[in-house]
Amino acid sequence: MIIVHEFEAGRDDETAQLSERTLRQGEPVPADSVWIDLVEPTGEERKAAENFAGVSLPTPEEMDEIEPSELLYADDGVRYMTARVLALAKTNRPKIANVSFIRKGRILITVRYDDPKPFQMFSRHAQRFGVSKGEPDAIFIGLIDTIVARASEVLRTTGDRIDTLSEAIFERASRKGRPLTEEYQSVLATLGQEGSRISKARESLDSIELMLRFASAPAKGSGEDSEPQGHLGTMLRDISSLETQTEYLLGKVQFLLDTILGLVNLNQNDIVKILSVIMVVFTPPTFFASMYGMNFKNMPEYDWHYGYQYGLVLMLVSAVVPYLVFRWKKWL
Repeated sequence: MIIVHEFEAGRDDETAQLSERTLRQGEPVPADSVWIDLVEPTGEERKAAENFAGVSLPTPEEMDEIEPSELLYADDGVRYMTARVLALAKTNRPKIANVSFIRKGRILITVRYDDPKPFQMFSRHAQRFGVSKGEPDAIFIGLIDTIVARASEVLRTTGDRIDTLSEAIFERASRKGRPLTEEYQSVLATLGQEGSRISKARESLDSIELMLRFASAPAKGSGEDSEPQGHLGTMLRDISSLETQTEYLLGKVQFLLDTILGLVNLNQNDIVKILSVIMVVFTPPTFFASMYGMNFKNMPEYDWHYGYQYGLVLMLVSAVVPYLVFRWKKWL
């Protein structure tokens, strides 16, 4: 479908609210549209947007390229930019959605085959509070700002869940009794999901950072490596801080994974130790029982009056002595 946004009268001369309308099949794009949002567009919808703006929209295959030169380029004054945006961020199956941003003058065209929540959030905000009329890139900047803010919210929520999980892990490790295998499996699955979410958020932030640096032209008299001024520079600094946060969270996830594996190894070592003690305790009695169970006529112990009691005492002593030695060595 095609969702078009047009300027409405704002509260003052500096801002204007956006109106949102979904076009019906075959309906032309309004001449005063400033943002055209194509969601899983058909061939006819793609052609209508291309004819309106005089641009060529990237195909899904082109949007899935890896090389930055295929995702970020300019052609005849039109900037084509494709970024990876985090979608389904708060579900158990987060994913990366390819979203193309085409900027031509005051017109912004977005092409997407998923529905990341920041698009809905920014649309509602722009309809209610409006955007700057004097800023040609106000819609583009506002949309990217919402995407970055959404990533920040996801990382904060994920960090809180990891902290809660960390407390639960160490609480289980310190309590009496041994955690069940199902508990470890549940914790490992949760850590895996959170680690995947953080990795996808990091991938999205890296992609958006590259896109913003491509979209921002250096100021006059400044070097090519200078940071963009204004809100773009602020967003780049925010993204840099969030990337540092992702590294910290991924390190914490790895630490908790190592902790869980260490606890599992400790439990396994305790089980092996118990089995070793059982083997050491019961091996000598088994030896004496096997020895006196042999059927040879020349064994003098068979004629002893208290031979049976002697055998029992010998097996008992041979079991108790190794146990006492283990306790004395503090191996138990």
